[in-house]
Amino acid sequence: MLVLADGTRLRLRPIERGDRDGLAASFARLSPESRRRRFLSTKPQLSDRELDYFTDIDHVGHEAIAAVDERDGSLVGVARYAVDRRHPAAAHMAVTVADDLQGMGIGAALASRAVKRARASGVDVLMATTLSENRPARALLRRLGFRAVSAHASGIDHELELE
Repeated sequence: MLVLADGTRLRLRPIERGDRDGLAASFARLSPESRRRRFLSTKPQLSDRELDYFTDIDHVGHEAIAAVDERDGSLVGVARYAVDRRHPAAAHMAVTVADDLQGMGIGAALASRAVKRARASGVDVLMATTLSENRPARALLRRLGFRAVSAHASGIDHELELE
């Protein structure tokens, strides 16, 4: 349970197959800029295939933790990691929080849970890519112990070695 400064109560739990519609609604709430920051390019909508991929997960090689608003059951944030098929000991991580709730600690709480789950599942290295101008995401990754390892036209790559 995560309680925000205004008293809003969020339940943190694994994403389930039944969250498909909730995830689509959550994505629809995001501004174009938040979508761009999450997907590193413009993204007007999630395809049916993407919604399936984002909700039909094994909770080991692919994990997703949702922040669910207790008032209405809406998904207001998600942190996920997915193992890189070419490097099974490494996984890519991403975090998304609804625009109106950003800066309240939700992303940090979700990301911390995702890091713990990755560690428990045997992931050796978590990777994350941010846009260069996405200072909040870069600051969150630094607080979690990630280090920048390379910069390129589409952003900055970060890594966190798990023990």
